[in-house]
Amino acid sequence: MSLTKRVELLFDPKDYARLEEIARSRGESVAALIRRAVESYYLQPDLEKKHKAVQYIISQETDFGSWEEVKEAIGRNIEGLLETP
Repeated sequence: MSLTKRVELLFDPKDYARLEEIARSRGESVAALIRRAVESYYLQPDLEKKHKAVQYIISQETDFGSWEEVKEAIGRNIEGLLETP
């Protein structure tokens, strides 16, 4: 991953010290800790879309068949479900 955009954040010294402790305990930098937090909170797939997909699967009254058949059906249909408003 090529990091090319810079953001400047200002923290209260106590908050930054706590972030340093957390980062150190995980063996990473404060910047990496913040990037991971932003990714997991804002950039992961929308939970509502995941919920719709699960509800669709649960609502089906037919027998899906074997696990291989289920995986194939999910592969064919999940993208369309996630794009549905």
